[in-house]
Amino acid sequence: MDVTFFAEKEGGDINSFDEVPENSLLAGGRFTKDQIGDLLGCFKCSASALSDNLWVLPTSFSENLAVIDDEQLKNIAIEWADEHSWENTNVNSMDLAGHLL
Repeated sequence: MDVTFFAEKEGGDINSFDEVPENSLLAGGRFTKDQIGDLLGCFKCSASALSDNLWVLPTSFSENLAVIDDEQLKNIAIEWADEHSWENTNVNSMDLAGHLL
């Protein structure tokens, strides 16, 4: 499924993609719920799903992503690619890292 991740913002509920502030968009792509869960596990955080396609990530996720260096990001992508949800998909960890950049 096509998924969009955005950062949690103070002061307002968001009910649809049209309400997501552009500066809070973090990433997106075609992922299953299991793959999203595995990604969040790699970052040791959780998220809220407004719908199957719209996921709210905690502020700490975007803060961690902002200060992570390329080598750490590569290692997280490798860890994510090794998760069960990617089994039999021939996923490339560098492609996954690209979704996180």
